[in-house]
Amino acid sequence: MFIKEVCKECKLTKKAVDYYEQQGLISPMIEDNGYRNYSEDDIRVLKEIGVLRKLGISVADIKMILQSSCKSTLLAECKYKLDLEVEKSVAKQKCLEQLIQNYNIESAIQYIEENLERSFTIKEKLLQAFPGGFGMYLCIHFGGSLNEKIDSKEKLEAYEKIIDYLDQVSTIKLPRELEEYFLESFAFFEKSDMQRMNSSLFDCVENMEQYLEENEEQINYYLEYRNSYEYKETPAYKMQQLLLEFQKDSGYYDILIENLKILSNSYREYHDKLQEANKRFFEKYPQVNRCTLRRIMLPLNKRV
Repeated sequence: MFIKEVCKECKLTKKAVDYYEQQGLISPMIEDNGYRNYSEDDIRVLKEIGVLRKLGISVADIKMILQSSCKSTLLAECKYKLDLEVEKSVAKQKCLEQLIQNYNIESAIQYIEENLERSFTIKEKLLQAFPGGFGMYLCIHFGGSLNEKIDSKEKLEAYEKIIDYLDQVSTIKLPRELEEYFLESFAFFEKSDMQRMNSSLFDCVENMEQYLEENEEQINYYLEYRNSYEYKETPAYKMQQLLLEFQKDSGYYDILIENLKILSNSYREYHDKLQEANKRFFEKYPQVNRCTLRRIMLPLNKRV
């Protein structure tokens, strides 16, 4: 079946079908003339994706569901997340109703602490604590690891240490040009699905040898570009240098990273795997200086 028929059968746009292929969710056969021929299995998967997307399930979660032999378990986790979101929405509505009837901020603060605080993810709490570019940088940098909730005393203590550290550390001073570049970049990441980039980095860490082999040409090209005068005149390079200086501040690794590993189970697992992946990366590219695998991956994924 060809793309026009597929779109009609599955009620999807061509761009959506292309995107799901890019994510590795389907693998149509490519004919000699370059046209893609979609199998019955591809059609089945696309219909499955269509249903799950309409239920608000992310592409990253759908990828795991499609590969799982126990779909009901993963769907139960998705339902649990949805239940929490519904609970949070109901609590927000009630708080708004109270404010409409009686605009009492002290009462609203008490209500939020009792009914909403426990339902906020780490990402939501960080964006509330640090509005603007600083909070956005944290969310971009640490990605999906911030989608967990603070559900223990140990995690709460770790979170408070992180907030105290971030609040005291010197704020990155961005020239107007870089501030505009950063905000534009963040908006771009949102529109093109930031989750795709974090998912790609996760896949790379999980399959390091395969990633290095499949992307050797792109990596070599980018490493060469990074050493050029042209690149060193770009906002991206200037931003990276500012972030490197920021990370040199005392306590970044000892306080922020160590407590983040306590706060987020997924970040701890990811961090350990990333360290191993970085080690393998530096073995293959010893010429790389002051550049982690993540800093190589993000611009490469932006090109895709």
